[in-house]
Amino acid sequence: MPTQELSSLGHPYVKHLVKLRLDRNYRYQEGLVLVSGLNLLRDLAPQISFKTLLLTHGYQPDFSYRSQQVCYVSYDILKKVSGLIKPEPLVAEIYMPEPAPLKNLRALLILDGIADPGNLGTLLRTALALGWDGAFITQGSTDPYNEKALRAAKTATFKLAWRQGNISELVALLKKNHLKLYAADARGHNFREISVVVPLALALGNEAHGLSPELKNQAQLIAVAMSGPMESLNVASAGAIIMHCLAPACSKS
Repeated sequence: MPTQELSSLGHPYVKHLVKLRLDRNYRYQEGLVLVSGLNLLRDLAPQISFKTLLLTHGYQPDFSYRSQQVCYVSYDILKKVSGLIKPEPLVAEIYMPEPAPLKNLRALLILDGIADPGNLGTLLRTALALGWDGAFITQGSTDPYNEKALRAAKTATFKLAWRQGNISELVALLKKNHLKLYAADARGHNFREISVVVPLALALGNEAHGLSPELKNQAQLIAVAMSGPMESLNVASAGAIIMHCLAPACSKS
């Protein structure tokens, strides 16, 4: 595979990679994502061909990989590109996966206006770990390819079937797959006391404002009952609890 060396922090390609990390619109315009982290890239290597792999001089990965090209760079360049004070010795530029069609669903996670990248990434990771079929991310949510979201999701961003879209597209998807819509809401009924209908979709709303009215009006509202002196849970915590408890019912359908 072709190799090259980069030594200048001001090189146009270095600026391109930094812009991929920081600029959501630029990422989607280019159809490319910047991914860092040794464990993450090791896990992705069997299923993804990297566009470019950046390595520090003298480092050789301990895993097999496919890449269109390899760039050897200084540690300072890697710090600038990754945005980390102490980055691991490799970073990859990869192509964005195609949006998943989301067909034949038993359990769909809906992330409706989730603003915090850590919450969004954690929820994708949880959905993958618990065997949910996929996720739909509504407009207004943070970008799943945000650097913090990627770190929180680990490899789930690239292994879980998901797509982004507006509420109208989501409603059409729910109807097509005959999904019963449940939505987490502090005023909802204790989800442990309901009779779960499968196939289903679980909607989790914005941390500050909750669910979109269009979804809330169509859903059966459910909540995690609070035994202690707390009014509610973080959306990632509540989502994990509900997904974990609903997963067995979905797998038996």
